[in-house]
Amino acid sequence: MGRSANPSRLIGESYNEENELPEHGAVNDGNGIFVVYFNKLILCYLFSEYTRAFEALIVAERYLACATASPLLPLYYLYTSLVKLVTYSESSAQTQIESLEKITESLEKMKQWAHYAPMNYLHKYHLLQAEKARVLGQWFEAEEFYEQAILGARDNEYFQEEALAYELAAKFYLSRGRKKFAQTYMKEAHYCYERWGATAKVRDLETRYPQLFPQSSDAASPNHKNSGTTSNHSPITFDLAAVMKASLAISSEIELDKLLSSLMKILIENAGAQTGFLILENSGKWVIEASGELKEGENVYTTQLLQSIPTANHLPESIINYVIRTNECVILNDATHEGNFIHEPYIQHNQIQSILCLPLLNQGKLVGMLYLENKLAAGAFTLQRSQILNLLSSQAAIAIENAKLYSKLRKSESRMKQFLEAVPIGIGVLDAAGRIYYVNQRGIQLMGKGIDPSVAPEQIPEVYQFYLAGTDQNYPTEKLPAIRALSGECTTVNDLEIHQNSVIVPVEVWGTPIFDEQGNVAYAIAAFQDITERKQAEKLLADYHQTLEQQVTERTLLLSQEIKERQQVENALRQSEEQRRLTMDFTHIGSWNWSIVDNTTHWNDNHARLLGLVPGEVESSYQAWRDRVHPEDIHRVEQAVTAALATHTDFEAEYRVIYPNGNIHWLVGRGRGIYNAAGQPVRMLGVILDISELHNAALRERKRAEEASILEERNRMAREIHDTLAQSFTGVIIHARTAANKITLDPQKAQAHLAQVQNLAQTGLSEARRSVEALRRPYLLENSDLLSAFKHLTSQLELSTGTTIICEAIGIPYPLPSEVENNLLRIGQEALTNALKYAKATKIRVELIY
Repeated sequence: MGRSANPSRLIGESYNEENELPEHGAVNDGNGIFVVYFNKLILCYLFSEYTRAFEALIVAERYLACATASPLLPLYYLYTSLVKLVTYSESSAQTQIESLEKITESLEKMKQWAHYAPMNYLHKYHLLQAEKARVLGQWFEAEEFYEQAILGARDNEYFQEEALAYELAAKFYLSRGRKKFAQTYMKEAHYCYERWGATAKVRDLETRYPQLFPQSSDAASPNHKNSGTTSNHSPITFDLAAVMKASLAISSEIELDKLLSSLMKILIENAGAQTGFLILENSGKWVIEASGELKEGENVYTTQLLQSIPTANHLPESIINYVIRTNECVILNDATHEGNFIHEPYIQHNQIQSILCLPLLNQGKLVGMLYLENKLAAGAFTLQRSQILNLLSSQAAIAIENAKLYSKLRKSESRMKQFLEAVPIGIGVLDAAGRIYYVNQRGIQLMGKGIDPSVAPEQIPEVYQFYLAGTDQNYPTEKLPAIRALSGECTTVNDLEIHQNSVIVPVEVWGTPIFDEQGNVAYAIAAFQDITERKQAEKLLADYHQTLEQQVTERTLLLSQEIKERQQVENALRQSEEQRRLTMDFTHIGSWNWSIVDNTTHWNDNHARLLGLVPGEVESSYQAWRDRVHPEDIHRVEQAVTAALATHTDFEAEYRVIYPNGNIHWLVGRGRGIYNAAGQPVRMLGVILDISELHNAALRERKRAEEASILEERNRMAREIHDTLAQSFTGVIIHARTAANKITLDPQKAQAHLAQVQNLAQTGLSEARRSVEALRRPYLLENSDLLSAFKHLTSQLELSTGTTIICEAIGIPYPLPSEVENNLLRIGQEALTNALKYAKATKIRVELIY
């Protein structure tokens, strides 16, 4: 009751242990001594004096036989087990083994009692299971048992054990860094202890966890805006008991759907409304999530959960927007005739008499809004009723926030557990002290046994039969990758074997440290996989090499076959190594998870980066992905996904994405569907990878080939010019010499030779001009007309830039002079280049008008 100087000692008005204990001993009152030390055990445990609690446990245990038929026995087994569990981590290995045995015995007793009287013992059994799962590192199981213990204690009105379950759950979440959840559960424990009347325990919680109980809160009652006349109704008595009951009902629900349904019923009952709506924020929009209605003449309230209905056309938007903007409560006593909202179309159309719109605030943040209306009575929402709603609104806001967080936590942890259990390699987790507290199913299969949290780090190789490969020596503890990870090292080893009776499993192990916010190693993750096939392949290769060296002559005829087999083995090794590399080098791959049933999409940070997005700034969704895909590719990709799901085959497609800065990247996407028992697709998992460099390399290779072809053609033309000029001018020289010799002897023949020289010179010049013109003529026009050259040019540019380019002729094409075609093609090239470079066009049309 808070009146003892030391709450863990039995000294007060009714009893003083310092005076009474010697008297119990003097008269050999074993039952009295048991009761005293049993109560001291409970008090010391509740006030976190665990060493003294353990000492009291030892004394009480000696006198247990004196209390064989005592109704305290179930509580004795409950609290002795809780004390052993809370001191488990600091106990020696032998003490831990003994404690677990006794805790298991207590659980069996509690389970049997719960079978016959679940209302008295089932929640106690669940609380012990939760604490046991906590110390064994079974997080998911611990959470579930805490919730069952809380619900069972609440349903059967065991306030003290409901408070204890809340407190232990809060400590559990606090130890895992979940401060928001810890604060929620600790406040519930504080409230339950208050109801129980444990004043000293309430003060102890406030002193021990000041960070969870701030002295001031922004969750004060909101300001009011009261429009209209005052109600003529008689005052309603302020029923504190009813408020407390309503507050308890609100705080007791942690599942969002149940909370919304309960919340609507409670708030409408306490407000005197006919109809009510609960408005919450969803994806940045305020929508109606639940509604409630009073059935006329039946005095029965019905509630309905809605699927995020927009407020437009369903509620007065001007009032809703006012409350969102100001965080103030709006009360209209005669909505159709008085106040600032008489022109609101919704009010006039529905002839609403009384309206109340109440903001739900948590630490100054608008969590939701409660909209209530009464069409029949003016002034329905009196001052007394609004005060009750104000008292309940803060509790409602906190409860909604907690329920949302709880829902998000459950989904996140469930998804993580499913992921770890689905991974085809073993995954183990060690805490900072080096004790194993989680191993997935594949890991348990490889090790041949489940986890034992009592095993000390130095005992791990012996207990789990880890051996140095090829020897009968236990693997050195200090060289285990998981142990080295606790020192901050990332290591990989493949010289470790696991012995499972007569089976030896060689494994490859990776150790990775996980750091907390302060930079300290919080825990270590070890990943390991069976490499039996790889070892067998390596041995097979070694045998082949030895055999080839010893029998090279005898095996000459079989050499070709053995080389082929060796290549197959090497390919298998390379594929295995590549798979391992891809598994480890996951940071270059984006992964996505599409839930077909509820049409939601989740992806990792790499997926966002590959789409050109900043992780965290854009919520993962199908639309966000679709917005980035090139318009010309989206239909093809969607058809490929649909076909893969319809035929139960893997999906694969290459497509382009457009980054916010306009850059285009090529991606390849691969996915695999997951189907229900009826063969219907329910989910698709997949990855994406950037292959832009491969596409760019292919384009560069085509360009180099084209340039080489052009160069070769020009070299051919140059040789042709050379041969033509050489032949012509050789003839000119010969005839010129002949003419020189004949010019005095036979002028007529000399004149004929000079004519021949002139003819040869003119022929050589004409051929040279034709070759030079051909050399100057663009390669695109060598073997085609102007229209074909333009179509070839636009096709190349469209492929290399990703821009849509359309080329077509208007009229009937006809041949043009070469010089005109050359000039037109160059002008077109320059225009296209400028449009792509400076206008940043996404679509270009080229028209040749004849």
